[in-house]
Amino acid sequence: MAAKYKNGDRVRFLNDTGGGVITAVRENGLVVVQTEDGFEIPVSPKDLIPAVSFDLEQKEERIFEPPAREAQKPAAIHPEKKSARPVLPNNVSEDQPVNMILGFIPGEEGPVFNSKIACYLINDSPYFAYFMAGSLEGGNFYHLNSGLVESDTKSLVAVFDQTAISKIRAFHVQLIWLSKGKYHRKEPVDILIDVHQINFSKESYYRENSFFDERAVLFLVEGHESIINPMGNPEVPEKVKSQKAEADAEKAPQAKKREAANDVLEVDLHMDEADLQKSQFTQAGILSLQMSRFHTALEEAISKKYRRLVIIHGVGQGTLKMQIRKELQEKYPEYLFQDASFREYGFGATMIHLTTDKKQ
Repeated sequence: MAAKYKNGDRVRFLNDTGGGVITAVRENGLVVVQTEDGFEIPVSPKDLIPAVSFDLEQKEERIFEPPAREAQKPAAIHPEKKSARPVLPNNVSEDQPVNMILGFIPGEEGPVFNSKIACYLINDSPYFAYFMAGSLEGGNFYHLNSGLVESDTKSLVAVFDQTAISKIRAFHVQLIWLSKGKYHRKEPVDILIDVHQINFSKESYYRENSFFDERAVLFLVEGHESIINPMGNPEVPEKVKSQKAEADAEKAPQAKKREAANDVLEVDLHMDEADLQKSQFTQAGILSLQMSRFHTALEEAISKKYRRLVIIHGVGQGTLKMQIRKELQEKYPEYLFQDASFREYGFGATMIHLTTDKKQ
């Protein structure tokens, strides 16, 4: 026997989807069901089932809410999910120091020549700043990153491997300073930082500093030079500073010139066993340093129009000698080279002829 229904009962269709609310019970036994979209349908009671059994009234009631209304609920704004906008500094006084630094640190532990290099923009000022950072490679500028860097924070610009950063001649940085309330005019910054003489694969370039736990290479973008100490921590022993200075590729190797009539530049890259034991560098680091000095000496000899350059590399295992000759063959094929005089240098030197008409 079909269940008896009265006005207001919620029902579901037995042989169809959906349901509704009973609005009338007719004398012929049919009941009128008003669906959720407002239509009234006469239905036999045997084709209906109650929608509120087993204490599921709340769950069943949700069935009859208009779908459009249900779809609107997730679209409601939830303030707690909105990302908080940074609050601009307010009423920054005119005498506040403004410093912006470009910093580079090894991205991994271990020898720096095996590590990627992370580049940061360091805002050591009370202002926010919009920034754009780019690189100069092969005469073209390439965008690296841009955005907002808040006061007294660091913002990652990019991460480079050693090959990529070695191709960069300079970094380009532009800044616009931001504050609200009463403010004072600050000129925008547009600066090109030349890094072509910096070897990011050498430990000696990285200094103790106030901005990173790691040693870093720092360049001043804006501010006072005193914010960057070129020798790092002043407590570093003078002996260590001296060793680092000697490893600096910007410093030309100690070259002993022959008589002017001979027109020869002589450079000693040789390190004996005692020097190797004293060195704080790995074998790979020492080779990298020696090759850097070789390139510096060769460029100096060419620019000063020497006719010959003698590189004293020692005998050893021959690694430095082979590397030098490989560089000459690949990068300076116009210059001839040979073993230097045995009487003067033993077996550990190479003579490079810097005049293209000179024959061996």
